[in-house]
Amino acid sequence: MDLSKLKYVTTDAPTTDELELLNESRIRIGQVIQARWIILGILAAYGILPWFIFQHYSVDLSALSGLQFIFPVLAWCVMALYNAFFLYCHGWFANIRPLNQAQMLLDLVFVTVVVHFSGGAVSWFWPMYLVVTIESVLVMDKYSDAFAFAIGASLAYGGLLQLEYLGVVTPVSMPFENLALQKTLSYCVMKWAWVTMIALSVAAIGVYLIRTIRQREERLKKLVTRDNLTDLYNRGYFFYRLNSELQRAKRYKRALSLLILDLDDFKQVNDRYGHLVGDQLLRMVSSTIRTNIRYSTGRPSYELDIPCRYGGDEFAVIVPETLPSQAAAVAERLRNEIRTKCGREMTAHIRSIIGAEPVDMPAISVSVGVASFPDHAVESEALVKAADDAMYESKRAEKDSVAVSRTPAAALLSPPTPLP
Repeated sequence: MDLSKLKYVTTDAPTTDELELLNESRIRIGQVIQARWIILGILAAYGILPWFIFQHYSVDLSALSGLQFIFPVLAWCVMALYNAFFLYCHGWFANIRPLNQAQMLLDLVFVTVVVHFSGGAVSWFWPMYLVVTIESVLVMDKYSDAFAFAIGASLAYGGLLQLEYLGVVTPVSMPFENLALQKTLSYCVMKWAWVTMIALSVAAIGVYLIRTIRQREERLKKLVTRDNLTDLYNRGYFFYRLNSELQRAKRYKRALSLLILDLDDFKQVNDRYGHLVGDQLLRMVSSTIRTNIRYSTGRPSYELDIPCRYGGDEFAVIVPETLPSQAAAVAERLRNEIRTKCGREMTAHIRSIIGAEPVDMPAISVSVGVASFPDHAVESEALVKAADDAMYESKRAEKDSVAVSRTPAAALLSPPTPLP
């Protein structure tokens, strides 16, 4: 049976991986919002303190127009209001990419306004474009966005210098600066090229650093969540993810199924051929499970089904958005694949070790138990117990088979009866 042809209950609800990615994005955005408050505070202090300081020095401030005070203040207020809106509302949206883009574009406009009213070509505030570029590295999901905003900063600054040079926008005079430079084409071109080169360099460095950090985070996450032998998720992550998927299923009123697989006669393989051969069998079974689950084809890609090593020779697969009948079909496919593929590969592996055809080698098979929410359990521990009981029922019956739990969700469950 082709897993891709299975019909699921619904597909419009976000997956747990998508919810986790969204939460990580919101955390990064919250950090940038806090940093923006600090930057706005520094800019406000920088605009106010010099005014009071210059009152005591022979600095001619009469040349400054009212627009040089009004427009930067208005731009600052717009940024503060939008930042406040973003702070309290960014958690309401499922798709916050458009909000991020609007936020970054407003930042570019704000910086351009401040640069114009603080001297234009001779302004001290052009490094604020670099701050916007670094923000885009942290906030945006795609690395290309950082270069896009770096180019946007270059275009905004270059356009401003061009408009000032042509006289479309009147150049603004500032104290302590050589005002003739605002009308010197060679200086404007060199300043624009310098800002462009620095912005692109900051984007490249920021992308390199954030990519390195995220790769290290992925390696650390793998060390914490993966089983060393099989590279499946470990028992700790299994319970964490099962709880998360169960909460998601309750929230969005979705189905959720759990498969528990146990290798039949695994002890005989260990006793007859040694633990190294047994470890190889566990790796073969894990690889077979991994290649027969659903994956998201988006970027970044991730597992839609969650394969785990439950312990010893037991495995578990969490199958979201799947009814009991569909989960039973998935389990039957896994059982058949393990019996045929792993049996063939194990025979070849033992033959390569002993140099002859293995005699009386135990059949490679699994017994599988299936349980689903909300049909058989409504809590994670009860769901595990229902699937575990079904697996034991499969072993008692004939092994190498699939059993679906018959326990209703409301029933009081007792501990599984040990095998005779």
